[in-house]
Amino acid sequence: MKIAVVIDTWFPVVGGGQINAWEISKRLAKKGVQIDIITRNCRKDNLTPVQNLKVYKLGKKTDAGNFLSKIIFIFKSFFFIAGKNYDLVHGHAFLPGITARLIMVFKGIPALFTVHGFSFNTNLNNVFSRQIEKFILTRILYSAQITVSQDFLSVKNVNNKVFYISNGVDVKNFDKIKATKFKNPTLIFVGRLHPQKNLKNLIRAIVLVKESISDVKFLIVGEGFQKGELMNLVQKLHLKNNVKFLGQKTSKDLIRVYKSSHAFILPSIYEGQPLSLLESWASKLTPIVSNTGDCRYLVKNGVNGYVLKNIDPKGIATGVLVAFKKKNLEKLGLAGYTVVKNELSWERSAEKTLRLYKSLT
Repeated sequence: MKIAVVIDTWFPVVGGGQINAWEISKRLAKKGVQIDIITRNCRKDNLTPVQNLKVYKLGKKTDAGNFLSKIIFIFKSFFFIAGKNYDLVHGHAFLPGITARLIMVFKGIPALFTVHGFSFNTNLNNVFSRQIEKFILTRILYSAQITVSQDFLSVKNVNNKVFYISNGVDVKNFDKIKATKFKNPTLIFVGRLHPQKNLKNLIRAIVLVKESISDVKFLIVGEGFQKGELMNLVQKLHLKNNVKFLGQKTSKDLIRVYKSSHAFILPSIYEGQPLSLLESWASKLTPIVSNTGDCRYLVKNGVNGYVLKNIDPKGIATGVLVAFKKKNLEKLGLAGYTVVKNELSWERSAEKTLRLYKSLT
């Protein structure tokens, strides 16, 4: 079986889509499936080569957010795949869905499309972007769709074959790393510095949290175009001693900072199934999350984490204070650890994906 996996942004950019495509593809390659990942050239990726898996970076080096480059990639990826023999094309959200559908029509092979979350029911993007996203996700007919978040299953959609296959986490990698907890009560956020993540309200909430927990620390792990605005806000609110920007961290360094913290927070406006949630559980942290995406299905309030009732500064601060004052963070973190260890592994996700590949081909 030979599969073309199409994704328009690749490492060193780190996001849920890239990690999902890489972790599942490399496991399928080890099972003997021939995988070609077709993507844009977003510079050197530093990924370890895997037998049966090749990465093709089309075009010159370009910034990850270059929209024109993404549009050109649709055509380049189509002609690249059309000139080869594949059994199935697998697009990852969201523009590669167009490539997958075109290949399905012109080559007559199955097209699979993975949805990593959706924002068309929010006001974060302009009307044009929202409509394009909605069209690709719900108006184009594929052979089948995968969603990493259960909330997409209820969205009106021309596709009847929609399968929930979650993201995963390799708990063994987390178990190997030892770390000492920070002395101060510490919250950690991991993700893109993007309006979707609601970080401005989160930073404003720290002002309110400080009134009860004066020595609270808030660590921001990640990069994004909003970083300058967020740093200015921290300075304006006199939070330089409480809020720290750690930049992008990966592998062992990321696991250590997770394990050194006391709770994980993600007050997003929308999500798919955030990998950072699963990573926080693998680190035995208690997550404090907004009621969106797969967070609403996975996080049981007061059992394995806390769900925010509101995501304005007051609502976030209230949720944080409840979590710290309950003094059961360790217990809830262990409950979440059990969830990812028993139910949410990359190996399990790869097996489900392979069964779907076989059924379509």
